[in-house]
Amino acid sequence: MLLADDFGQPNGLCFSLDERHLFVNDTERKHIRRFDVTADGGLADGRVWAETTGAGKGAPDGMKIDSAGNIYCCGPGGIHVFAPDAACLGVIRTPEAAANFCFGDDDLGSLYITASTSLYRVRVATPGTAQWQC
Repeated sequence: MLLADDFGQPNGLCFSLDERHLFVNDTERKHIRRFDVTADGGLADGRVWAETTGAGKGAPDGMKIDSAGNIYCCGPGGIHVFAPDAACLGVIRTPEAAANFCFGDDDLGSLYITASTSLYRVRVATPGTAQWQC
């Protein structure tokens, strides 16, 4: 079943905590789109939800959600963090382009980030969710 065919380069994806919305980032266009998930598992009302802008190397790639519903997405300069209303809460800066990440440790309070040549660990204030535990 084809759900959408108008991306430049779809990459990372994650569901909202209630699984009523699917977020998909587009590496080429440097934005995150949000779709409503229909009762039959289809998608509707796809629209640009947020943009990953700023200085530094990197583009949308890996993407996850934390236990408060905040969306984390690779982008220019590191990991961009967006509130559930799409407000940018900030960027977790990395010294090289971030490619992907996951929440880890027993409390899911660490973010493990893979970059061009390195692996980083950063403690975060809001823990991740169990489906993203590494």
